[in-house]
Amino acid sequence: MAARETFLITGANGFIGGWLAETLHLRDGVPVRAGMRSWSKAVRLARFGLEPVLLDVMKPEQIDAAMAGDESADPGALRVIHTAYSSPRVTIEGTRNMLAGALRAGVGRFVYISSADVYGTPRGKVDETYPLTPTGIEYADSKIEAERLCWEYVEKGLPVTVLRPSIVYGPFSRTWTVEMAAKLQSGNWGVFEGYGQGICNLLYVSDLVEGLLLAARHPAAVGQAFNLSGPETITWNEYFARFNAAMGLPPLRKIEPNRTRLRATLMSPVRSAARLAKKRYEKPLRRLASKFRPAKEAMLSAEKSIRGTPSLEDLGLYNRDALYVTQKAQELLGYRPRFGVDAGLEFTAAWLRNVGLVEWDEVQPGGLVRRNGDGRRDRDRATDPTGGNGDRVFSMGEPR
Repeated sequence: MAARETFLITGANGFIGGWLAETLHLRDGVPVRAGMRSWSKAVRLARFGLEPVLLDVMKPEQIDAAMAGDESADPGALRVIHTAYSSPRVTIEGTRNMLAGALRAGVGRFVYISSADVYGTPRGKVDETYPLTPTGIEYADSKIEAERLCWEYVEKGLPVTVLRPSIVYGPFSRTWTVEMAAKLQSGNWGVFEGYGQGICNLLYVSDLVEGLLLAARHPAAVGQAFNLSGPETITWNEYFARFNAAMGLPPLRKIEPNRTRLRATLMSPVRSAARLAKKRYEKPLRRLASKFRPAKEAMLSAEKSIRGTPSLEDLGLYNRDALYVTQKAQELLGYRPRFGVDAGLEFTAAWLRNVGLVEWDEVQPGGLVRRNGDGRRDRDRATDPTGGNGDRVFSMGEPR
């Protein structure tokens, strides 16, 4: 009798790792070892009775223990899905440690989640033959180096597959769900004329999970890299407008190019100063905000202005005409993304309402209808649609 497959997931407490663990456990009934750096991060998965595993990718002894399992476990039936990432050092050395541990254990498959960012700033159709291009951006460059390590271990005999997902969104996503919802609710976001016509390669998280499972199980996946993206091609302005509509917000206004560029330029030094202050003084600033209301209001106002203004880097992304082609995954693995943009955004907006991150849930003549925390509805023209959720959004984390 063939050994039953088991999955070990690094970063299982994060956005993608959590989705994968829940899908395997609830839908497929597959044993899952949910790897995470500390027990304090196990809250999301604990409700399902999954097996939490203490797994810091910088500690080889924890890696070996996680891959070994109990005495009856067959390493050859183990599929390792490496989703965890952090600083460039942890991304690179942690991946090296995971690959070395997988080779020692003799696992059946190792899937590394890279990113479409490894292609740099391409134009036109981008398939897996497009050269990996360093840009000086730490996240993307560290992913390139981690991929290089993956191919080294393929040469050593480890069955590795690399996935390069595009813009992944859905419930529990910080960047493309929680933070984007906050931007749209800021009152400053809009349709950016002259800047938002680039291709937004959206991928709903459930479609990514299906791609991950194909990569972990299909024999043709070994030694290959695959782009993963969704079934629709839309612009960034369309994404903003359709996400905005899914949340029931008033229509976005059009913002002319010169104004967009000027706002981004003026906000650049403010953004840099805020980033430095957070890095060096986050704890003292939080203590100050908790004790001194005017300080808290000033911080929330600054945060609202920053998140409601695209950066110069954002504008470059929103104007980039690059389409990540998934033909290879479709032909070799049978990858078929199922969630169109409207369906994905509908589920996403429902989750945002459920966790209290959407303040406005319908538009009526004469104003907006707001749902307060105690369940009552107040008609309000309010000038601050974030309604005090700014600090909550700010504090939410998303280890992937």
